[in-house]
Amino acid sequence: MSSEPSEKDTNDEIVHEQNTVYVDESNLDVVLSTKPLNIFQLFWKELKHDHLAKVALFVLVVIFLGIYIGAPIIESQMDVMHNDLLIRNQSPEDSGTLLGTDSNGRFVAPLLVVSARNSLNIGLTVTAFSFVIGLIVGITAGFYGGRVDNIIMRITDTWTMLPGLMVMIAIISMAEQRTTALFIMLLTMFTWMARTRLIRAAAMQNRNLDYISASKTLGTRNSVIIVREMLPNLVDVVVANFVLTVAASIGIETGLTMLGFGLGMEHPSLGTMIASALETVNLQFRWWVWAPAAILVVTMMLCINFVGNVLQRVADPRQRRV
Repeated sequence: MSSEPSEKDTNDEIVHEQNTVYVDESNLDVVLSTKPLNIFQLFWKELKHDHLAKVALFVLVVIFLGIYIGAPIIESQMDVMHNDLLIRNQSPEDSGTLLGTDSNGRFVAPLLVVSARNSLNIGLTVTAFSFVIGLIVGITAGFYGGRVDNIIMRITDTWTMLPGLMVMIAIISMAEQRTTALFIMLLTMFTWMARTRLIRAAAMQNRNLDYISASKTLGTRNSVIIVREMLPNLVDVVVANFVLTVAASIGIETGLTMLGFGLGMEHPSLGTMIASALETVNLQFRWWVWAPAAILVVTMMLCINFVGNVLQRVADPRQRRV
């Protein structure tokens, strides 16, 4: 009887060898122990490959530290709004100070720090309020869908059609006092709609995923699903767009104030300082009154946008470089 393997046995061995999966046991523990990166780890990895964003982040950190540490120190030692007409319109060389004085005799350098702090606070507050409203309204519309979504979005569409800029200008013009609270409220009233649409779209993408369906099958309450499961998965989108919206809010505040429809002159801000350039003599001969504020606004907005672009790539896996 022949001991040579038959043709059938040989074919079975070839098929078995082709279907065999070889595993490198030395790397198995590393693969199994790998955890998904959170948004901060992904941001750091993306930042390493974007040198312009690294410079922008460094500049932002320096500006923020200088503003939020310097402003309280300055306010504790002097009144930045104090007028001294004897030293008005002095250049840095004539006054012996860093940025001279303005037309009211106020020192420009400390006024710039306090004004930047106020403009940043307005931008951050408006953005925070608009995102809170947008998050509540948008995630409700996106999660429930159907009739709830239709009602919410029709209200949002109606509000979007209002001429927000004209309404803000009209209300501010009629107001007896142009307070910071009024300005923040008006900006929030006409900026939450875009946040709502963004978060609604992200929520609609998540509501049909397996983890949401499994929670509904187990009988978990909708409020618990929204807060504990859906909301954490929207953090990337919220953080990325929050940063970019801060720059837009600062720009709106600066523009409206510069044109005379924002904060009053008694409230120092970057917009009130840049408004000095509307006077021809200041624009041509007194650069130190308005140019530092204009340069600071442009620098902050550019840096915030560079950092925000990195966060957008983190939120969208298709755009990531790593």
